[in-house]
Amino acid sequence: MNHRSALITLGLLLTLGAGCSSRTGTSGPLPDTKQSLSRVVRPANGSPAGVLTHIIFIIQENRSTDNLFNGFCASTNHNSNTCAATVTVDPYTGKHLKVESMAAPFGAFHDHSVFVNQYDNGKMDGFSNWPALCESNPTPCLYSIMGYVPSSETQIYQQLATVDGELADENFSPASAPSVPNHLYMIAGESGGYDSDHWAIASGVGGNCGVTQKVETQLLMTTAFPGQNGNPSPPCKDFPTIFDLLHTAGKSWTYYSNDNAGFWSPTQMIQHLYNSPNFVVPSTQILTDISKGKLTDVAFVSPYSPSVSDHPGNTTDPKAGQTWVASIVNAIGQSAYWNNTAVIVTWDEWGGLYDHVKPPLTGHNPSWMGNPDPMEYSFRVPLVVASAYARLHRVDHQVRSFVSVLKLIEETFSLPSLGTLDQYEPGLDNMFDFTAKPRPYVPLGGSDAQPSIYLRSHHATGSLKNDD
Repeated sequence: MNHRSALITLGLLLTLGAGCSSRTGTSGPLPDTKQSLSRVVRPANGSPAGVLTHIIFIIQENRSTDNLFNGFCASTNHNSNTCAATVTVDPYTGKHLKVESMAAPFGAFHDHSVFVNQYDNGKMDGFSNWPALCESNPTPCLYSIMGYVPSSETQIYQQLATVDGELADENFSPASAPSVPNHLYMIAGESGGYDSDHWAIASGVGGNCGVTQKVETQLLMTTAFPGQNGNPSPPCKDFPTIFDLLHTAGKSWTYYSNDNAGFWSPTQMIQHLYNSPNFVVPSTQILTDISKGKLTDVAFVSPYSPSVSDHPGNTTDPKAGQTWVASIVNAIGQSAYWNNTAVIVTWDEWGGLYDHVKPPLTGHNPSWMGNPDPMEYSFRVPLVVASAYARLHRVDHQVRSFVSVLKLIEETFSLPSLGTLDQYEPGLDNMFDFTAKPRPYVPLGGSDAQPSIYLRSHHATGSLKNDD
């Protein structure tokens, strides 16, 4: 993935083919996951091509599956097909998880080195002694990363995954790293060599996306997990993204974000996309665009403010992020777009918070993965699809990463593969039934989640307190 990226000219990017992979087949078991992607059986549920004409990808922040959807079941008939795989007692240490509010004023470090410690060579016992970081800096911090949000605080997300969509509980973030690398995977199926959030600071400040920016030491992406430091490298590289494939196919796209130089603005870290007219600030503009019938074929949406991002330690209202997400889904559901649109919601990485499922990693990966770089993969993060064709009242247990969203875009618009992690992903096919009659929309949340009311009352901005 990352080690395949070299500086690519804009002319090549706009005429790109599928690309070649340097992956070579290896074999081995996938630990603690319910199935291997190499054994995926595609259901006879139709194709998104000709049914979907719009895809919206909403990206929230820093929540693991155990943390955010603990105890979730999509039906009153509780069984393995309807309930998420979550725990309240750590199976590795016997430690009980604490109940921690979504609004609790704490976070945790969560860079690659933290993942290495928490994963602990597959023993998964590094969470038990990893400290939380309190916003007011008391020592020790009395909050715990080994906790979960009470279901009473996640009612809108549960509603989303019950009446309008489906939760995938075996979805992994692709990079064992903080936001920047994972946001790049979302648009390119790779991080292009970026291994930390320091790249956002280096490339964005000063409004310059060029080789004169400061350099950063990064992981050498050809080394085995956990990786070795490579040579310093300048930020703001150039490599193909899903937006290049859409452009070549004559399809429209927009990236909605919170600012021009932040962790959640990955197009600003790629030379040929820097300051693209398709990059729109603030993210709330999507609500206006939907209401005016100006939604592009594909839209990526980052939070317009840390306070609505679900990022630990950045909100005082547990419902803030859910209401923001619900306002977008409501805007689609209550418009003519509903019958031909898929909305996918995910969280970019685990944020240092506890999850009990071992991710697929280098050294014990099934043959479908080829040869992952030292950052693939990380812990689970939730993924929810909402659509008139989503399969309801069940939980999807297919092993995947959110790069499967790129596969859905490629299948919907008949695009070639980027030739990165997208070519190994199973996609999202088994979360939809495109042969079914479109289902009426069920509104989410209360009146404050109605798009027109939301736009009038929410104009917050701000800076992320901590994302390392």
